[in-house]
Amino acid sequence: MAVRFIAAGVLLAAMFLSSSAFAQRNKFDGLRQCERNGSAQFRKHNPQFRRFVIDRAGVSEDKYADRIGTQFVSTVYHGKAMLDAGSGEKNVRFICLHAGYRRGPLFVYTMAD
Repeated sequence: MAVRFIAAGVLLAAMFLSSSAFAQRNKFDGLRQCERNGSAQFRKHNPQFRRFVIDRAGVSEDKYADRIGTQFVSTVYHGKAMLDAGSGEKNVRFICLHAGYRRGPLFVYTMAD
């Protein structure tokens, strides 16, 4: 009886760990990648940069799935964010061109709100 219970547990664990649902990504993974990429870009161009935080509640996600020039873009994220470039926090609008979860963001741009 105990052997059957252990075997059933091992089988369920193997099914769970190998399921495709375990590896799926969501919108917030893409936004996190956009934040990281944007922060790296802003820090590279402005040494006084402090942080870039996307307001996830108001983000729009547009599926694009086509090429722009030679780059494939799967999703366009846009919405509001907070940018602190060393002169205080500012509310801005952002746009992020995302190439998919393996390739990550291609471009992050902010505009005054």
